[in-house]
Parts: sequence; C-alpha cells; structure tokens
Amino acid sequence: MHKVSVVLANLMSSKGVLNNETKARLDLARKLDSESKSEIIFLCGWAYRPDCSITIADAMKDYLSGHSSGFENRIVCQKFSRDTVGDAVFTCLYLLELFEDLSSVDLHVITSDYHARRTKEVFTFVFGNSPFISVHSSPTLNGNGFASKELDSLEAFRKTFSTSSSGDLHSIYLSLRNNHPFYNGLVHPQIEEMNETSRHIKRLLCSS
Repeated sequence: MHKVSVVLANLMSSKGVLNNETKARLDLARKLDSESKSEIIFLCGWAYRPDCSITIADAMKDYLSGHSSGFENRIVCQKFSRDTVGDAVFTCLYLLELFEDLSSVDLHVITSDYHARRTKEVFTFVFGNSPFISVHSSPTLNGNGFASKELDSLEAFRKTFSTSSSGDLHSIYLSLRNNHPFYNGLVHPQIEEMNETSRHIKRLLCSS
C-alpha cells in the first residue's frame, strides 16, 4: 500500500504567514508522520490572496520544512484547489497520474475538528470506493461555532454535485467547472477542462 497524506489549508496573512489553525493541521501531520511515514504528503491551496505572491501550499511547505527534516523529497504542493471539494478533486487527479490503481493508496486527510465531517463526505464522494480514506483532525478553540456554517456548506456541496455520481471523476469535474462559483468563472476564473488540467499536472510531476 502507498500511504499518502493530504493536508488542507485554512488561512495565511499577506506576508504568507500561516494562521494558527493551518499550523495546527501541519503539526498534526508531523506527529502522524513520525508514527508512520507517508510516501507522499500533499499540501493543498492556491494563491488566494491578491496581496501575497505565494500560494498557501507553498507557505505550508515552508512551515513544514522549517520545523522538521526529512519532508522535502516527499512534499507535493497541490496549487489548484480553492476549497475542500477542489482539494479532493485535484488531489485525485494527481494520484491518478502517480498510481495506476487507487485501491493501492491508503489516503489520510488532515484538517480541523469542525471540518472533519464535511471533509470525509466530500473526499468519499470524489474518490468513491477506493482508496480507503481516513480523516484526522486537529482541535480548535471554537469548533462548535462553525457547526451551522459547515451544514450550509455541506448542503451547497450536495446541491452543486447532485447530477454527478460518486467516484465518477469526469462528471464531478464537469460539475465543478460548470456549477461551482469558485471554479466556473462567477467568483474566480474558470478552470481548464479536465484533460488540460491532467496534462498540466503531468508536466508538473515530470519537472519536479
């Protein structure tokens, strides 16, 4: 089995300094890795701040590399995603380029406590029956305060992808590109078609 970890981002400052919640997720990733090493560690997140020149994935890499050794050759900065469903979809595209059979992947997703339920549902929907997905969560001071917002986000996710089938990445990507306001051009620029994104990912992997 190929153990793969995926760390989801929260926020950073205009200077690329991560907030405490994102740091806590990375600290948990470090702890879990010390117990059982991952073959690959995906750090997710795009350049969401117009006042900052780096992606949050790069900021996460800087933090992780600065606090521990032995991660450098195992980190993949996944810079396409703009939210949780994007984290799942684009990580899946990367894994399809890396492994022929996703059933050989043992996927560990790391986020915050209040976000764990939605993360589990989203990643399970995107990946379908394989690989097995474990969600690990770091504690927050006011996790219960996000409960209502998380339920709203979960309902919005279910509605956006109501015409897609679990594990059918092509239909999921199509819904992401056409129906999701973060990816269809309504709020942020529309993403490329899936085959173009896959080619882009392949080039990035070949150059790394």
